[in-house]
Amino acid sequence: MKIVSDTSPIIGLAKVGRLDLLKSLTGAVLIPPFVHRELFGKTGGETSQIEEALKNFVKVVTIDIVDSSVAAILDELDEGERQAIALALCLGKDVLLLIDDYAGRQAAKKLHLTFTGLVGLLLSAKEKGVVAQVRPLIEGLREAGYWLSDEIMEIAKELARE
Repeated sequence: MKIVSDTSPIIGLAKVGRLDLLKSLTGAVLIPPFVHRELFGKTGGETSQIEEALKNFVKVVTIDIVDSSVAAILDELDEGERQAIALALCLGKDVLLLIDDYAGRQAAKKLHLTFTGLVGLLLSAKEKGVVAQVRPLIEGLREAGYWLSDEIMEIAKELARE
């Protein structure tokens, strides 16, 4: 399965030093040009990890123009979410869209795309034996400034049985 990612999940994983999880779950992570630009719009300790991932397994892929009915659904989104969803849509089957933005997830749902957020990805990584525990990762994300609601934290801990 291919993973198409929006910006924030990549930054979140880099903040907790676990971009390797993406590589462990799939051979390559695909991002559109605007997400690539957004990854370097912020500077921090995660920059070198992101640069390394871009050299190794995160690939920038240009997107096709979407038709007007799809464009209407994506109209209210930020450009990064818009391009990530359009890329996932253009790639067709066997694609997982990694996106945390609520409006973006709603648009993906309308377009019948398979999607998950960063917490869902972490739960999947535990299920596949790639990580032993989810709790330290989600707590690390929150400590690093990644916004996760109390409700999501509790649901994740419950689903992970931690």
